[in-house]
Amino acid sequence: MHCPNCSSQVPPGPMCPHCNAPLEAIPSATPLSAPSVFGMLSSSAGPGSVPLTVAQKARLIVDCLPLPFFVLAFVFCVTVLDDIVGARPPVALPLFLGVVILIVGFTALQRMRDLASGVALVQDDLLQRSHRSRRGQHCWGTFAQLGKLSLTPKAYHQGQPGRRHRVAYSPASKIVWSLEPLG
Repeated sequence: MHCPNCSSQVPPGPMCPHCNAPLEAIPSATPLSAPSVFGMLSSSAGPGSVPLTVAQKARLIVDCLPLPFFVLAFVFCVTVLDDIVGARPPVALPLFLGVVILIVGFTALQRMRDLASGVALVQDDLLQRSHRSRRGQHCWGTFAQLGKLSLTPKAYHQGQPGRRHRVAYSPASKIVWSLEPLG
């Protein structure tokens, strides 16, 4: 058995001996795709939560990587670039990089908030519409209560517009990790 919190191999029991996370009724290392995890939650409309998997945590961390890249590009632009080319860079370049840093910084902050919480919220909601971007690289879903959220490819294929689903999502990042059709 794998602990859903620290992903270490542990013997069956009520608590993980490494991180003291509860292990009850969690049969695999992918708790969001396991129907039994959704079954543990009450059937009320109120949100529950499940721990983020290692893959979900990794995705949130990877989504933060543009921030240090653009910060380094900005520092390079204002300190070293003029020595290399022999002239100061145009004023628009550091301004542009500053705007990009603000945008990717906000995204990184949202990902870090969800990473720090360590859980995905679970709530029942009606999937009104799902669609892909023109190049098919990004998926979106519109829910009756949750609004417009980004869907992972797995969640996009699980979704059935017009039906109620049990939605596992990260609230700050607005990423749906999985959908389970109800009834």
